[in-house]
Amino acid sequence: MSVESLKALFRAELGEISAYRVPPTAPEVKLDANESPWSLPGEAWESILSAVRGTALHRYPDGRATRLRETLARKVGGAPDEYVLGSGSDEVIALLATAMSKPRPGKERPAVLFPEPTFVMYGITSRAHGWRTIGVPLDDRWDLDVDAMVGAFEREQPNVAYYASPNNPTGNCFSSERLERLILEFPDTLHVFDEAYGGFARESFAERYAKYPQCAVLGTLSKVGLAAIRVGWVRLDEALAHELEKVRQPFNLNALSQEIATLALTDLAPILRTHIGAVVTERERLIKELARHSSLCCFPSDANFVLVRYDGNITKFCDALASRQIAVRSFSEGGTRLEECIRITVGTPEENRRLIVALDEILCP
Repeated sequence: MSVESLKALFRAELGEISAYRVPPTAPEVKLDANESPWSLPGEAWESILSAVRGTALHRYPDGRATRLRETLARKVGGAPDEYVLGSGSDEVIALLATAMSKPRPGKERPAVLFPEPTFVMYGITSRAHGWRTIGVPLDDRWDLDVDAMVGAFEREQPNVAYYASPNNPTGNCFSSERLERLILEFPDTLHVFDEAYGGFARESFAERYAKYPQCAVLGTLSKVGLAAIRVGWVRLDEALAHELEKVRQPFNLNALSQEIATLALTDLAPILRTHIGAVVTERERLIKELARHSSLCCFPSDANFVLVRYDGNITKFCDALASRQIAVRSFSEGGTRLEECIRITVGTPEENRRLIVALDEILCP
């Protein structure tokens, strides 16, 4: 059998998507990936090393991550059996695409619905699993176009709908009134709220919507300082979690990540909260600095990044930043509403200073 004949066995939908690419080397000022700009202090590392020192590396980890789920229930809310854990929320999205893939009556394939622009993995993962993807454009204020969403729900009957709030890459929270309308009008869809950036926002949807069995909440530690350990979760109705567990690999979360994640929710929580507060302070300072330049339009943000529209050649602009060892996220490719935009992750005060100096050099030569 030839390589071409073997390639023919791959899902046809894979021809519609590209692999997610990560730049091979990081510049001096890395403001492109929405990570925390701060590493953990020495006392945090002492706690981590103490916790993992006795880990039995020759044994499989706890397949249910029992202590971590109990800690999530205690610190975040709900019961331990409402949580399904994954290697980042990316894996949880893949678990939902695997488990909830039964087509509606009269439909050949299941459908997933989300506003756009938004987190790309909702679409990539769903298409890779053979789902129909229904993207509904956000309105002019980057909020939900609720009438268009209602029409899409009625036509497509999605199994799952995703809402990242704060939304990546626009940075804003969606209107709670619009969200509630969709939840109540379409109770036969699983409405998934992605709160990856919830720690930086003024409000959380988790407790508000936990009472509805048709709602689920995604969470992660990746944006608050622990991206490397790859821990994410979904909290949903216990009966649904029981079914979702059936498609989760038995040892998908390694022992070291389980220990560190448990610490992050307990002993290390005050340190992470301090870092989050510092990011919010720097975010507001950065927005004020960006506003000094008439060629930059900075959108309001509830996240750890800022979406900025540039009135000029976006490719040359990003190249000029890259020549100064500063990386930002460009959306110049693809011909979307974001093609004139960049996303800037909030850095440390020194990283933000370097960005501000670079902008002055580029925009006010």
